[in-house]
Amino acid sequence: MVVRFWRLILLSLAVLAASCSNAQTPLKISVNGLSAPSKWVDSVFKTLTPDQKIGQLMMVTAYSNADRTGVNRIAELIRYYHIGGLMMAQGGPQRQVNQVNFYQAISQVPLLVSMDAEWGLSMRLDSSISFPRQIALGAIKDDKLIYEFGREMARQLRRVGAQISFSPVLDINSNQWNPVISTRSFGNDKNEVAKRSIQYMMGLQDGGVLACAKHFPGHGDTDDDSHTALPLLFRSRATLDSVELFPYKQLIPAGLTGIMIGHIGVPSVDASGTPASQSYALSTSLLKNQLGFKGLVITDDLSMKGANGNFSSTESAIKSLIAGNDILLNPESVPATLVGIKSAIAKGRLSWTEIDAKVKKILAAKYIVGLGVNRFVGAKNVVADLKSNEARYLNFELIKNSLTLVRNQKNLLPIVDVEKQKIAAVSIGVELDNSFLNTLGRYAPLSKFNIWMNDDSSEYEKLYKELAGMQTVIIGLHSIDTNAKGNFAITENARKLIVRLSQNANVILTVFGSPYCITNFDYLPAILIGYDDNPTSRNLAAQAIFGGIGISGKMPVTVGATFKKGDGITTNATRLEYAMPEAAGLNSSSFLKIDSIALDGIHKKAYPGCVVLVAKDGKVIYEKAFGTHTYDTAVPDKITDVFDLASITKIAATTVSVMRLYEQGRVDMDSTLGVYVPQVRGYDKSRIALKNLMTHQAGLIPMVSFSTHLSSADYQYDSSANFPVRVAQNYFIRKGYFDRVMLPAMYASKLKTPGKYEYSDISMYFMQQVLQHVTGEAEQDYVKQNFYKPLGLTTMTYNPRLYLPLERLVPTENDKWFRHQLLLGDVHDPGAALAGGVAGHAGVFSSANDLAILMQMLVNGGEYGGLRYFRPETIQKFIAYQNTAISRRGLGFDKPEVSLRERSFGATAVEVSDDTFGHTGFTGTCVWVDPKYNLVYVFLSNRVCPDAENSKLGGMRIRPKIHQVIYDAILKSEKSAKQ
Repeated sequence: MVVRFWRLILLSLAVLAASCSNAQTPLKISVNGLSAPSKWVDSVFKTLTPDQKIGQLMMVTAYSNADRTGVNRIAELIRYYHIGGLMMAQGGPQRQVNQVNFYQAISQVPLLVSMDAEWGLSMRLDSSISFPRQIALGAIKDDKLIYEFGREMARQLRRVGAQISFSPVLDINSNQWNPVISTRSFGNDKNEVAKRSIQYMMGLQDGGVLACAKHFPGHGDTDDDSHTALPLLFRSRATLDSVELFPYKQLIPAGLTGIMIGHIGVPSVDASGTPASQSYALSTSLLKNQLGFKGLVITDDLSMKGANGNFSSTESAIKSLIAGNDILLNPESVPATLVGIKSAIAKGRLSWTEIDAKVKKILAAKYIVGLGVNRFVGAKNVVADLKSNEARYLNFELIKNSLTLVRNQKNLLPIVDVEKQKIAAVSIGVELDNSFLNTLGRYAPLSKFNIWMNDDSSEYEKLYKELAGMQTVIIGLHSIDTNAKGNFAITENARKLIVRLSQNANVILTVFGSPYCITNFDYLPAILIGYDDNPTSRNLAAQAIFGGIGISGKMPVTVGATFKKGDGITTNATRLEYAMPEAAGLNSSSFLKIDSIALDGIHKKAYPGCVVLVAKDGKVIYEKAFGTHTYDTAVPDKITDVFDLASITKIAATTVSVMRLYEQGRVDMDSTLGVYVPQVRGYDKSRIALKNLMTHQAGLIPMVSFSTHLSSADYQYDSSANFPVRVAQNYFIRKGYFDRVMLPAMYASKLKTPGKYEYSDISMYFMQQVLQHVTGEAEQDYVKQNFYKPLGLTTMTYNPRLYLPLERLVPTENDKWFRHQLLLGDVHDPGAALAGGVAGHAGVFSSANDLAILMQMLVNGGEYGGLRYFRPETIQKFIAYQNTAISRRGLGFDKPEVSLRERSFGATAVEVSDDTFGHTGFTGTCVWVDPKYNLVYVFLSNRVCPDAENSKLGGMRIRPKIHQVIYDAILKSEKSAKQ
């Protein structure tokens, strides 16, 4: 009855701890704390029985995915055998926290909880961030990032109840055939391994976690895996001192708290070939006496074959203690080990003096990590805490900075001139829908393929034929392993495909895995190493290929005779990067309000759905889709969806085209319309200056009602030679209708007082005529060839039905008076529709991404993707206020209201700079660009669906409200930076 009572009390304590705040002040850990006097250590030690002392020496593996039987087994070891610690293995974060709290609650002495989490919790737990392996970290030039990684690992480990990490790996991977270390090592240079290991160690220990480096004295130049056999390190003593032991000589004086002893034979130190974990010569004479290590000495997992070659598991454990280890990691049988140790003491093989010293060191470790104050961790929001914005951004930066370009013949990377080559992208070993191929597709039109590594030769032959004629083939090599003897799981079919493709195309190979595999491909012109095969690595590698990010990594190892340690070609960013707000110095949480505003618009039926994109400093830091295509369907909006831009066409097509002609000296903004358009001569419109057309100061009326000019003889149900122009589904207009009816009607329209501001779509019809007469090309052809194609835009186009799948197009109005249908892929504007979908003021469709690219080119001063489109002074002329006494307009571009009072009711945020330019669209769109803040804001919606009379978008001021959230975040960041 008493036992049950105390059990309930302890469990209640665990529940109480689980509900407490997760915030903890990190304890800075030092090896000196393991020998410092401590009242807590002394008081706990005095309470321990002999069996409890021996129990403190044992650390047992526990699985958070274990069933009740497994949990009860661990609980029994804690209650009856008094084990001192746990090594948490496979499972999940929430389950681990729950179990650790339970185990801590039933343990008399707080448990020291460890994890083997070299590259983060994802090495063992689901629902956690997959950080890079150490070999990728070895490619990073910035040591501060390694420290930050260690610090974040400490935070995450403590968040799931762990206080000791079996990392960093100090092994120098000088043998590329090594079957177990490989990508777990920082590299094959002892100086680089030591330098990065110190940063990792300091990050862990500054974050309150004991760092336990491994595998002493060195596992990097072995041919066997200690999990399955006893590896032998055939190094002379001199070489051992200068190579394998070098990192330890650096970390021990720097305050390393723990070292894991490997199950490795080192004949030059112990001629018997005894595993280091059981060798006094290695664990004590070398490590403690010669190197001066005073921290925790922990065996590698004692269930491994390398630990139990000639002895029973119990004898191996006893020998490990005799050799000098403090903690026995995962002895196969705790009861048998307990009995065996007591027997060894009785026989004089071990002494209680030795046991007591080990126990006090273990208790001191528990004390310095704070277990004497609080052994529990909060159980709320565990996964969310682990996946914090800061953690995700750190992972992004680590991967980004590790990418290594080891070869770049012909300067293939970053890719330029995308419109001049046929590009294909192939993923080998992964599904077609993956972040590598999808991200590549954001930069340029390309054909995507995938094939599985083990597909038969007929499938590879089929793919080879499909790739015929491609000039550039980008290959992602996935699903490879670290087994050099098995050629890293690269099949012969895959290898031959790459060889054959390289004979007729520029092959760009990206390796998502071990860099050692590139010995297969030393003939290729471009090789990029991504090290890890996860969505973030794939995404960033794709960005690097097209210049979304620069490449800066250096080879951490030498591979074969061709690729040397330290190799790595640096490239610069030339296109948009896709990142997080933190990449621009902003906080992701500041953007959550955008979600609320966008969703409120859907809830109140201002629009069925929308896409919002924010690019800051050349980085897309926010991009989300909300809602559905229509109120009546469940088709969700996607960030890749294509919207009718409406009047944004004025700047995204006509204005940029006129800018090009102006820069080339082919048009003069002070010249008049009649100079360029012969048909207008004889009308009063011929004397209008182009600059007045583009500032809406020409005196033109807003629009001509074309429906009054339309007769039933002008259209028919089906297309034909005489009715070739599509207006909508089953609606085709007579050939020449635009030139015969529409243009004359505009030329003859009433001209009001010139010099006054009145917004008019007619002005951009006229500018379209200027463009087409000067160039001799249709506007849709000119803008595509001069801008959309070279920029790599895959969705920005007139008449998207001709080029894009209908499911990517977002519907607009259910037009009940003119076209009598729900419009899908046909321009909403009636005049543009009668013009065949192509007009100077409307007709362009686009995704948010493509519109952002076009605008970013302007922010960049006219340069993008390694190509120049404008001189900066041309852009400045067109985006500047032209005459603030009359209007806020630039040349073609809309601008913010001039006065701050009016700006608070205008279409932009109040804090925009006067350099800001952009436009809105009738269908529910806008784009605003602020060069001062290097900011692009895109909002795309179909607010006219199903009814164009819906004015809630404007009434609720959704677009400027979202714009304001962005500026609030920027100004908050600037204020914080000054403090």
